[in-house]
Parts: sequence; structure tokens; C-alpha cells
Amino acid sequence: MDYTPFTIAVYARLNDIKPTRRYVVYVALVGAMMAMTQFGVVIARKSLGASELMVTFLAMSTPVANLSSLWWARLIKGRDQRIIIIFVVSIGLLVIASGGWLFSINHLLIIHVTWFTAFALLRTSESRILQQHVSSGRTGAIFGKGASMRMIVVAIISAIAGFWMENVEGGYRDIYPIIALIGVVAMVSIASIQTSEKGITTPMPINRHFFLDPLRKVITLLKRRRDFLRYEMIFMIFGGAFMMTGPVVPIYLVDELNLGYDIIGLTRGTVSQITGVLAMLIFGRIFDRTTPHRLAVGLFSAMSLYPVMLIFTGMVDGLFRTIMISVTFAYFGAVMSGVLILWQLASIRFSGDEDAGIYHSVHLTSTGVRGLVAPLLGYAIMTIAGIKAALITSASLFLFAGIMMGVMRWIDSRTGEWHSLRIEN
Repeated sequence: MDYTPFTIAVYARLNDIKPTRRYVVYVALVGAMMAMTQFGVVIARKSLGASELMVTFLAMSTPVANLSSLWWARLIKGRDQRIIIIFVVSIGLLVIASGGWLFSINHLLIIHVTWFTAFALLRTSESRILQQHVSSGRTGAIFGKGASMRMIVVAIISAIAGFWMENVEGGYRDIYPIIALIGVVAMVSIASIQTSEKGITTPMPINRHFFLDPLRKVITLLKRRRDFLRYEMIFMIFGGAFMMTGPVVPIYLVDELNLGYDIIGLTRGTVSQITGVLAMLIFGRIFDRTTPHRLAVGLFSAMSLYPVMLIFTGMVDGLFRTIMISVTFAYFGAVMSGVLILWQLASIRFSGDEDAGIYHSVHLTSTGVRGLVAPLLGYAIMTIAGIKAALITSASLFLFAGIMMGVMRWIDSRTGEWHSLRIEN
């Protein structure tokens, strides 16, 4: 499929829009894509009859694909990132479009790995765009505005997609070509935003150093910034607990709670995003006025209630179950909106005047590392001790991460490796 004429037309129109507005447009469109791709693990279990292990592999595909961010960050240095984005993401979108003929879990796995590997490039570019086009005191507010818009889109699209897939035979195949078309506009929106490379004019050659040096730089950065290392260590625990629920929650919703696409889309998608929109605006402003550590202590601890609420949902039936699952995902959406701000913006706060893309690529890479282990751990606990045991384990780790984030900041101050992470007005 040739997107060139359409791409050029959209690109020309977007160049007349301010970079921050183009970023908000991009985030909103990505929301529409996320609303539909989030059904992947549910489709795997409910429509493709995938085993628990294959559902786990599918849940792993997204975070593991983030490992590529280390090399994406390096590839775009000294090169026109707009051309790279259009080329790489176009491949991902073509593979997504093939989902219109989706018949097997293996095909779905290929779609997820390909698309989310390309999406890691966009994530790496986002931090650099925010750093260069938004003043440090407004990043939380701008990101919160864009993310809130995205959540509104997710809320609407999730309900529509869930209703469609529940009531139309084979309807889950229809969403993939739509994702691809929306992705074209999103891709061009972000590719149209220019960024500078702070004195780097020569592209880095693609050789063995290209692949090995990023790993060395990660180690060097973490050795130099021990406070960032400790922050990432605790975020690794929290993220691991969250990823443990990746294969567990979809199986729990389908097998234990017997929910359809419509209820899952309405609660996990729409309800969680509506509360997330309101909370995102609040947490965005809180982030601009506090430090990542303080915000993380509260949010990580609060997330420990989410798995417990899921367990209680399984103890009631009928209308009460629908109400309880709605309340559960409303709570999840509110807390997760704050976590999303931390995940996206904390690297900018740590980087200061350095390249935020490098810091965020480390953050993305750690996501990939825990993605290799945590979903399998969740699968193992679920298989050996049951779904509820896996949920209780994740709840315990959430609470532990919240407590330890405060402890790590205290260690920063005691060791003299403390850096002010507040915004200077």
C-alpha cells in the first residue's frame, strides 16, 4: 500500500501547526491506536484460543521490544530522524494492516513484536521533542494535556471497538487496518517536528561499536549518576510487578470472570481512561511542583490495592461484578495516569541540560529487561499456585516498591549523591 501522496499532504498541513500542538495531535492519535492494540492479549485468549504460555509471550512482546530503544537513540544521532521515523514506522504499520487477515496467535505475535519495536523509536523521539520544544517548568502540564487527550480518545475507541468485536463475527480482524491508517497520520505528526542534536553533525557508523557502545554508555551513565541508578532499580521492581499482571489479568477477565469484549472494552478501556483524564491533569501539575521520588512513593503504594480489588471482583456475581470491575479499573486508571507521567517525564528531570533521549532510552531498555522476566514469573506463579496468588504477589511488590523509593532517596542524601530534581522557577 502506497501512503506517499497522503503522507506528503498531511506533512504539509502539519508544518503550519506549532510543534507543541503537533505533539498533542500525535499523542491523541496514538491513543486511538493503543485503544485497539490493547485488545491483543484478550483476542489471543478469547478468539484465537491461545494457551496461557502464548498469552504470556504476547504480553512480553511490548516491553521486550523496548530494548531496541538503545539503538534507535544511537541511530538517529547526526541523522534526519524524520526520515528514519517514516521508514521504520511505515514497516510496522504495514505489518499491523495484515491483521485484517489474522487467523493465528503466531501472526498476532509477529504484529506485536514488529509494531512495538517501531514504536520504541517514537518513544525515544518524544523525550527529545519535549525537552527542546517545552520549557522545563511546563513539561508536566503539556504532557498532561496531551496524555489527557489521548485518554479521551482511548475511552471512546475502546467502547466502540469492544462493542464491535463482541457483536460482529470476526470483528477483531477489522480493527487492524484501521489502526494502520490512523498510524500514518500519527507518524507524520511526530516526524514533522524538528529536533537538534547539540553539536552532533556526523552520523554514527553502523558497525560493532554501534551495537556495543550503547550498552557501555548505559553502564557509564548509571555509574556516574547513582541517584538515577537507584531510581531505576525501584522502578524496575514496580514495573516488574506490573508486568507480572500482563498475562494474568486478561486470562482472569476471560476465564474467571467470563467477561465479553464489550464489558472489557468499557471497563478496562473507557472507564479507566475517563478517571485517568481527570487524574492526569492533576498529576501533571503535581509533577511540576514536586520531585519524581515523592510522587512515586504515593503512586507505587497506591497501586497495591489494584490486584486486591480484582480478587474481590471475583467474589461477587451479576450486576455487582460489573460494578466492581468498573470501580477497579476506574481506580487503576487514576493511579496509572500518574505513573505514566513519571515513566515519561522523570528522565527529563534527571537529565537536566544533558540529552534527555539518552536517559529515556535507559528507562525504555530497563522496561525491556524486566519484560524478559516478569511476565514469565507471573505465568509461573499462576500455573503453580493459581491466578489469585499471582495477583497477591504483584500487590506485595507494588507496596514494597513504594516504600523502597523513599528509602533510596534517603540514601541519595546520606551518600552525597543527591541532585536537586525540583524545577527552578
